[in-house]
Amino acid sequence: MITSLILGGSIFILLLVIALYVVYVIGLWKLFKKAGKQGWEAIIPFYNTYVLVEISGLNWWYFLIAISGTILGMLKINGLDYVANIATLVARFFIFWNIGKKMNQNHVPIAILGTFFSPIIAMVLGLSNNYQFDNTVSVSPNGPFGSENTNNEKYCLGCGVKLKPDAKFCENCGKKID
Repeated sequence: MITSLILGGSIFILLLVIALYVVYVIGLWKLFKKAGKQGWEAIIPFYNTYVLVEISGLNWWYFLIAISGTILGMLKINGLDYVANIATLVARFFIFWNIGKKMNQNHVPIAILGTFFSPIIAMVLGLSNNYQFDNTVSVSPNGPFGSENTNNEKYCLGCGVKLKPDAKFCENCGKKID
């Protein structure tokens, strides 16, 4: 009797996890399409997190932080997996913070909801016509910390003169710009 209850409960939880993952993939698929990525990238575990970090404009190593809770949870390292899970939540907060900004929305609720309810917020952002992704929005590569205005000015390595944005050669010394 008890084993059948445990088996039934386990099957129910497994089906619930699969259903949530399907909802998450559908939301990410639509969100990735809005961001100019391929929808199929949402299907592959871990790679979809990398793409999410990429479209959010964060540094690449946020991907490592975002998956650290899962990896260390599987390794069963006492204590370290709890710290990694907290770091994962912080990374997810930063990811959805920047995505909220790139959608020209109030990014604080999107970041909070995306941290704890990723499948739901991905579905809302991906399927709603009220949310449009804007790649021209400048965001910090460190989430809510750091400057949002990155310096895109180029200088000649030969003479140090400030270059025009579309320059192929330095006007001062004639050196080719890489």
